[in-house]
Order: sequence, then C-alpha cells, then structure tokens
Amino acid sequence: MSQMKRGEVRPSEASARIVHLDDPNEKSRACEQLRFLDRMPKSALFCILSNWIYFAYRFMCILSAKNAGVLGRETISAWVFLAIEMGNAITPGLTHLLAFSAMGKAKRQHLLRLLGDQVPTVDVLITYCGEGLDVVMDTARAACAIDYPKDRYRVIILDDSASPDLEESIGELSSRQKNIYYTTRKAKVVTHSKAANLNHGLQFVTDLPGGPSEFVAVLDVDMIPVPHWLRALVPHLLADPKLGLANPPQHLYNIPDGDPLGQSMDLLFDVLEPLKSCVDSSWCTGSGFVVRRSALDQLGGVPTESINEDILTSIYLTAAGWKIAYVPEAMQWGLVPSSLAGHLKQHRRWCAGIVSTAAILWSPRAQNLTTGEKYGAVFPAIAFAFSVTVSMLSLIAIPLLLLPGHPIIAFSTPQQLRLLLRLGFLKFCATFLYGFLCSRAAAYHLKILDELAQVWTAPFQFVTLVRFFLSAITGNGNGVPRFTPSGSAPPADLRVSGPLPTRLKVALWDCAAAVHLATILSCATAALNSCRVSLISQQNADLNANGSTLQDLARELLVRAAYPYAFAFWSLYITQAWVPISYAIWPPAVPPREKLLVRDPTTKVAYPSAEARDPARVRPVQYYSFMVTLFHCGAFLLSWYI
Repeated sequence: MSQMKRGEVRPSEASARIVHLDDPNEKSRACEQLRFLDRMPKSALFCILSNWIYFAYRFMCILSAKNAGVLGRETISAWVFLAIEMGNAITPGLTHLLAFSAMGKAKRQHLLRLLGDQVPTVDVLITYCGEGLDVVMDTARAACAIDYPKDRYRVIILDDSASPDLEESIGELSSRQKNIYYTTRKAKVVTHSKAANLNHGLQFVTDLPGGPSEFVAVLDVDMIPVPHWLRALVPHLLADPKLGLANPPQHLYNIPDGDPLGQSMDLLFDVLEPLKSCVDSSWCTGSGFVVRRSALDQLGGVPTESINEDILTSIYLTAAGWKIAYVPEAMQWGLVPSSLAGHLKQHRRWCAGIVSTAAILWSPRAQNLTTGEKYGAVFPAIAFAFSVTVSMLSLIAIPLLLLPGHPIIAFSTPQQLRLLLRLGFLKFCATFLYGFLCSRAAAYHLKILDELAQVWTAPFQFVTLVRFFLSAITGNGNGVPRFTPSGSAPPADLRVSGPLPTRLKVALWDCAAAVHLATILSCATAALNSCRVSLISQQNADLNANGSTLQDLARELLVRAAYPYAFAFWSLYITQAWVPISYAIWPPAVPPREKLLVRDPTTKVAYPSAEARDPARVRPVQYYSFMVTLFHCGAFLLSWYI
C-alpha cells in the first residue's frame, strides 16, 4: 500500500469519477419494490384504523355483556383473551407505525460506482473466532480479488482464536497478495467480543506503514464480497460529507429450498430497512458496511457494551451528527446455520444482543446523549423483550383458556357477535393486504402472514431473556453475554443426516423441541375439547328449548375455539411447533457448501453460483396464510347467517 496518512485522500481532491447506475426500466426489480413500498403506508394506516375499531368494539362488547348480566365464570376468560389479542397486536402495530411514517417519503437509493484509480484508501477488517478455515479463506480471497486498486486498500484478518492453521494460510496468500495481513490479540480472550476484535484491528492498521486508511470496511467471516463492493459503497460516502456509514443488505446462498426454518432475512432487508431509510433512520446491518475512520475515532472506537455492536455504533454515530445510508444492492453473500442447533444458537445470540443494548443507559459513551435519545435507542430492546414475553405467555395461556370450554368471546346480543365477526374480518383484510405488499416487495420470499412466523423460537428466546436479566440483576457478567460463533460457518452437524431416532433425539432432547411437541398436544387437545363443549352446550339447549338449529351450534363454536382469531392462534402454535420436529423427520437436502460455489481453479477465488443465488428457490410455502384466510372468509359469511 502506498505511503499515506489518514485523511490524505479527500472527496474533493480525488480524481475518481462517480457515476449513476440506476436502471430506467420501470419493470426492474428496484422499481417494482419501490412501487410496493410506496403503497405500504396507506395499507399500514388501514391496519392501524381497523385495529383500533376492532379492539374498541371488543372492549365495548365485554362491558355490554357484563352490564347485561350475561357474563358469569367466563368473564376472566373473555378479558384474558382480549389481552392476548391486544398484546400480540402491539409489535405488528409498531411496524405499521413505521410504514405509516414513511407516507409520501418513499425514495430510491441511487446506485453509484466509483471509477478510476485515484480512490480513497480503505482498511477491510474480517473478524474470525474459530469458524471453518475454508470459510474464512474464501472470504479473504474474495476480498483480495475485489475491483479496487491494490495499493489503495488492505485486508486484515482479525483472529480471535489464534489459529496456527489460519496464520499459515494467510501467510501463503500474502506471498501472492501483498495487501493482506494477519493479526491476533495474543491474549486469552474471555468475551470473544467482535467489537473488541475490531478495535484491535483499528489499532493494528494504525501501526502499519502509512497509518490508517480514510475508510474502514467490515466483513463477517462467512460473507463473500462481490468484486464491485467497495466501488459501490465508497461513492455514497464521497458524495455526502455528512454520511458516516454506508451498508448493504446481507444475502444468503445456502438456505434450503422452501426455507423450512424461516432463515431468510428478507423482511429486514427488503421491507424494514427500506422503510427506515425513508425516514432517515437506517442502522448498520453488521457486515459489508464501510464507515469513515474519522467517525469511528470520534466515538473512541467500536462500542463494546453489547454484542450487537452494529446497533450501538449506529446509535452513537447518529447522536454524533453522522448520517447512515442503506444501499439496497447485493454486494455480499453469506451462510445461515446448517443445523437446527446452530439456528437456535444464532437466535439466542441475537436475542441477547438486542436486549443487551440497554447497557447504553449506563455507558460512559452515552453521556452526550439526551434522555430521549437514550430511551429511543433502547426502545427496540424493550419492544423485542415485550414481544418475546407476550408470545411465550400466549403459548401457555391459549391452551389453558380453551381447555375448560368456557366462552372466550363476550357479547350481549347476536347483533353484536355479527358485527364483531365483520370488524374482525375487516382487520384481517387489512393485515392480509399489508402482508401481501411486504411479501411482494420481497419477491414473495416472505409469508403473507409473516408477523408471527418465528413463534416457534419464542421459548428459546424467552429463556435467553430470563438468563440475561438474572445475570444483570446478580451482577454475574454484568448482563453482557459472551459471544461465540453462531454456527453459520462450521460444517453441518453430522447428526442431522443420521437415522431418524438419532435426529429425533437431537431435536426433542438436545434442542428441547419436546416443548414444541407438548405445545402441539396441548393446543390440539384444548381446541378439540372446546369444540366438544360447544356440541354439548348445543345439545343442552336443544333439550331445554323448543329445538336448536345449526345457527345455535355455529354461535357456540364461534365464541370458543372456532372464533377466527382464536383459531388463528392455536392453529399457528400447532403449525409453528411442528417446524423443528418436521425438520428432524424430513431434514432438507442441502448440498455441500463447495457445490454452491463457482471456484476459479487458478486463484481459488469462489463466488456463489447462479443457482445458489436464485431467489425463487427459497420462497416459503404459504399454507398457513391461506388456511387462516379461508377460515376468516368462512366466519365472515357465517356472520350473515347466525
């Protein structure tokens, strides 16, 4: 790398030329996504209004039934079920508010390219913590092969495992690629903190000839960058001197066909991040980003208070007056965990990382933040903890509510029940429309009713939350969990491909999916018993009156397990609890990682194949969405009959 000092290359001094690559084709993927994002705020407003109307009327019906004296021992059941409905509507409601706040602000992030050789200098940091050697070497080779002048960027491998094999492999690569370096902290690493490892890298490049570069780029160990990566991100920082960080989405190339575990992150990168970009609230996405070295120095390095260093970095950069840009262009391809255990481990780490951002309230770095900024920063942690807690409590409460067979819907007149069913259908239509727009914006990679698509992970996340808060209260680890590799990089667990008894043992015992089996049995038993009680009630009414009709039976069912939103809950819990068990019984066929890559036999540089990158391959099955849709439509039609 040429001799330089930090800040030597300035945007106004660089002779590189920035060009726009926007596709004028109105049928292009970017244009279609923008059109659907532009429609989401109106759909979100429809959701907000329909929710308010529905819940207000639900509340009024219970009060009306209570005042009319028609509520007995089922009073508690009616109130508890209303609380469950409202609790589960809060987190989607926050998403609707985000979408509504983007009303009229949908904008297309221009795709830029940096041309020429007189470009800013960049230090590319790749963190490693004991993941597969072949994985990190593929990332390192691809980083060395990007389309950027070799004397204007360096690749630094930050090894927190002090692996002799990795050091030797990087040494061999450096004999051909002079701009790659290897370093380790040379200490017993206790926290395995990615943030601390990155800070070590920032100090390491300071001591290299020429000092630190103007920009710092970060790659996760499994994220293979495309050749135009730096030329696509750096121009955004050059075009806006107030922009502190630019980051792309994370794309994944080893998701099994149909995405059985819901490992796709398209909801985040195709819906939420573009919406946040509309309201200038983009955050760092953790890998593939480029940040100004001066901005990091202003923060005193990468924040280490949480294992979610990307969120804290975003918070502190924004508080310091820097802007963050989300660039919706495929620039990196990574891996998802290749086993059920690895997937659960990743979710637990994400869960602990999100809630650990609450440490910002006591961080010395946050002294310059206002009280509003502090609590605004920890709001996602609060919302996430609330969502997980509500999901877990609902998993327990729904079977307990349905099992006795008491009515869970209160009303004083048949007319109230009819209107309640129609308002519920209106609310569902709003939810379905919003979900369809989200799914369409993500090229149908999302389930239409995706809001509760990860309920099956709630028990694991709830245990993680409890452990985190107990750790924070007792002072054991100060509430900051240790970081260990998520399991995305190592090879698949061999037990996944073993005989069926072994796979079931791994899922039910080692991965605690026995809880999910119990959920299936409890929900099915409770729903069937609730329907049985409905039939008995109808028969008793037949004996005590001049005769009963199918209308009476329909009403008995609709105030119990067959109420549309009650059906949506217990059927969701059964189908979601079946996910890890079905994964063990019918494990997906995932080719070896090498078969998903196209490798240059000379340079050994590898990129995901076109088949591995095919978005149609991972489209999920929509059977739950359509099952619930048909049920809501049937209940709506019944409202004109009962």
